[in-house]
Amino acid sequence: MNSKSASLSVIVVSDYAAGEEKSWEDLRRALRAWVDQEGMPAEEFILVESSRFKGQIPSDVLGMIPNMRVLYIDAESSYELKNRAVEAATCDWLAIVDADCIPQRSWLRVLRADLAENPNIAAVSAKTMYPGRSRRERALGLLSRSYLDPGRRGLTRFISGNAACFRREVYRRHPLPVGIGAFASRIQSEAFLRDNAKLLFDPELVVVHDFEGWPMERDIRRNHGYSTVITRLRDDRLPYARLVRAGTIAIPLIVTGKALNSVRDCLRCFRHYNVKVYELPLALALTVVTHVLEIPGMLAAYRGQTIAGRYR
Repeated sequence: MNSKSASLSVIVVSDYAAGEEKSWEDLRRALRAWVDQEGMPAEEFILVESSRFKGQIPSDVLGMIPNMRVLYIDAESSYELKNRAVEAATCDWLAIVDADCIPQRSWLRVLRADLAENPNIAAVSAKTMYPGRSRRERALGLLSRSYLDPGRRGLTRFISGNAACFRREVYRRHPLPVGIGAFASRIQSEAFLRDNAKLLFDPELVVVHDFEGWPMERDIRRNHGYSTVITRLRDDRLPYARLVRAGTIAIPLIVTGKALNSVRDCLRCFRHYNVKVYELPLALALTVVTHVLEIPGMLAAYRGQTIAGRYR
């Protein structure tokens, strides 16, 4: 496929599965950022909503993007919404972005350049940042979002769960796993790699995810812990599956390993997430705190329980 002439769909997924009150102003802000994009617009624009919001979207929101199609899906989880949207999309490439992520104005222009320059890739991951209004917010943004960041534009083993672009045919072969938590996308990225697919990370492809304090961080970490365990209980081909399958006795080793990886990520990427050198001790200390917060989710997975994630 010639990426220079390949068509592009933008799929904005509005996931309110946790039942929080809907904020149409937040959606307006996200769509406004897509309206203001530089360069050639996407050939197709799809807003994905749960069917329980059918008839509730304000008329001005519906008219913000001329070629926007609203896809109502009878599903609640983010992964279900995304998989169904992929089946409904018609373009060669699918940029799938959560509605709570605001793309920079250059986003589409940078993405099209990536697709043209890398005709053999299967997916491009964006860089997710928090607004960075405080030292703690910058440190947590670094810890939560730098795991797929090699520190430069280049290949990665991961796919961003917030904002990424996929070759449609590859995504359809390896859809997101449904029913095993809000952060189980590692199963998909590993399936891509087993398919000899190349995954690109571009630090110029930036989205800003709002930060809602410790309740958000605790929820994200609990769900990360759950997915770390449940995905490896379901798929023994994932890295460290043998360790995880040893049972709850493995939790201290899992937490230690994840904390060490986060230290490595901090040292590699801190400047790219606006963390100053003098703020590094805080970020390094938070590596322990954040991964300890994952333990309740790990225990829930080992006990065969299910948990719901409010944030992504």
